[in-house]
Amino acid sequence: MLRAAFVIAARERLAGVTARAVAAKAGVSSGLVFFHFESVDGLLVDLLDWLLERTIVAGELGADAFGDLPPAARMMAAVRRDVERLPGTRERVELFFDYWVLGTRHPLVKRKIRAALDRYRDSFRPLAAAMIAADPERYVGTTAEGLASVAASFVEGCALQVVMDPRGFDTERSMATLAALVHAGAAAY
Repeated sequence: MLRAAFVIAARERLAGVTARAVAAKAGVSSGLVFFHFESVDGLLVDLLDWLLERTIVAGELGADAFGDLPPAARMMAAVRRDVERLPGTRERVELFFDYWVLGTRHPLVKRKIRAALDRYRDSFRPLAAAMIAADPERYVGTTAEGLASVAASFVEGCALQVVMDPRGFDTERSMATLAALVHAGAAAY
């Protein structure tokens, strides 16, 4: 039923997710949808959980990700991996942003999205800590949380670009720009 709800939401947005539509798509009765989810709101919250398990914010990586590369290269590889996934998961990313908007007036949705974004940001923290440990003079005054936040924010910004301008989004151009920023060194701003 959640897969059916996703297909409907991807096509018609969240407003199109009704018990009747999900039941028809899943080949079950509307009563079974209500029995399982109790309400359309319950269905939408469960669909959000399903979606969060399958979007970019579900990614996890440890400090040993990407083998023996230097720490900064590992961070770039992790960001690249996530940015490269975005165009192929555009429907899910677009639906994630629909939920993001819903979260402005739905406290449970907001909490779930915030928790997922926190986990996603935190997945970059071991790589960020390794970067700082490898070159402490370069990262004076920088925290692992701060670097992790910037990495996650870059990917989230690319996700927004994929949704808003899928034909204009260029992974290589985005990564080249990030590399130029990273290699610019620590300048006083």
